[in-house]
Amino acid sequence: MAAAGTGSNPDMEIENDNKPINHPKKNEFDLGADFIAFEDSDDEDEPSKTGRPPHKGATNSYFDRPTTEFHGGKRRRPVDEDEDPDEGPMTGPPPGCPWMGHRNYSKMASVPIMLTQELWDFVDYISPTKEEHQIREYVVRLVRKTVKDLWSNADVVVFGSFDTMLYLPTSDLDIVLLRDGGFNKLDLNRLASHLRRSGIANEVTVISKAKVPLVKFKESITGIPVDISFNLTNGIDSGQVISTYINEIPALRPLTMLVKYFLMIKNHNEVYKGGIGSYTTVIMILSFLQMHPQIQVGNIDPMDNLGVLLIEFFELYGLCFNYTRVGLTVRDNGHISKKKDMPTNHRSGRSGQAQKLLLSCIDPNDPTNDTAKGSYSLQKIREVFAGAYGALTQAVQNRDRELFMDDKRVSSSHVQFDDRNRVAADSKQKSSGLHRSTQVSLIKEVYQVPMHIIRHRQKIAKVFLDGTYQVMFGDPIVHSLDLKTV
Repeated sequence: MAAAGTGSNPDMEIENDNKPINHPKKNEFDLGADFIAFEDSDDEDEPSKTGRPPHKGATNSYFDRPTTEFHGGKRRRPVDEDEDPDEGPMTGPPPGCPWMGHRNYSKMASVPIMLTQELWDFVDYISPTKEEHQIREYVVRLVRKTVKDLWSNADVVVFGSFDTMLYLPTSDLDIVLLRDGGFNKLDLNRLASHLRRSGIANEVTVISKAKVPLVKFKESITGIPVDISFNLTNGIDSGQVISTYINEIPALRPLTMLVKYFLMIKNHNEVYKGGIGSYTTVIMILSFLQMHPQIQVGNIDPMDNLGVLLIEFFELYGLCFNYTRVGLTVRDNGHISKKKDMPTNHRSGRSGQAQKLLLSCIDPNDPTNDTAKGSYSLQKIREVFAGAYGALTQAVQNRDRELFMDDKRVSSSHVQFDDRNRVAADSKQKSSGLHRSTQVSLIKEVYQVPMHIIRHRQKIAKVFLDGTYQVMFGDPIVHSLDLKTV
């Protein structure tokens, strides 16, 4: 990876936060300058040795993944097929890293491969279980019944991450009400009052002055947050587009889960608070994958290079992207557009005020819609992206020194992906420098699982096992759906 530097390039542009951004005239940024180079593989038919799970993102449902055992309330991970029983027991995960299980990461061939495997394990950990999805289906049924009691002619449609399986453990459940004749602001308050009286909702809030008016609440049994919008179908359309892209580009799913979770723990995932919404997040990642030179020419399998790609994503949008001059378009295989030429061209800030840094993302369903125009906290988001880039590169570099390098005095601030530790999808070599004494997380400085998330998931599991909703709706009580739990 090449850091952005000033140099003497006449095409160098300086961002409004004084960070130098290099954007050659050819298409507003050099497709090769800011990405890690990878070697071509000489043995294309050999399977990957990263140990990562199968290409789960290739389907709309996450539930086709291999099942794991439910034992003592915790997830038991499959044993590596190439595990050597003579090498002694593996160590457990470090404190605060429940996604690591008992996998022996240090046995893998290189630090980038370790990073990719740990990220896959993290994605598996935060992805919905069958039980969690079933509980959300019950919540949808409960909300539908309650709304129908108020407005029998209203259609209650769930959309967004619920359908695309891109929701996090504490993600909002997005529901839209559709009715001939529409709704008015009084209807928002009428619905809020009805939800309170029905007893299914806590912390009910009406947001009537936003561009998309909402009624927000937490379902009373599970605490699952619910957002109800009114007579808007663009969310339904965007979900269908995302599902199509996930089928075409499987790596879009794990990267989206990782970036969404990162934005969530940094409190930058709510658009009405200036954050980046799920749809814009998908567009940013999709554009990144579409424009990646090594992916374009088929030199790498993104599913085997998740770690490097995540680092590059944070580098691109944290350090290198020129938000003031260009925007993103993902239709027709994607391209980078000059903002002045975009149909949604808007100026940052108001008259007499300092311009704010804003991203432009063209909605693939509607070229007149900029999905990121409400993300006014982009400057802060850019800073946390840059911080994540620095933390991950430092962690990879430090671990590489510990395991592979005799000379620990390395002056470069970038990870050196040379012939030894470059991610090669079909590499079968194991390093003699690896040891089994300590499990080390490469991502713990960027990703954490707060206790409130763990408790929330435990609560959902308990609600399912207790059969609360099954009794409510007259369904048979089932105590397991091939349980994979936290």
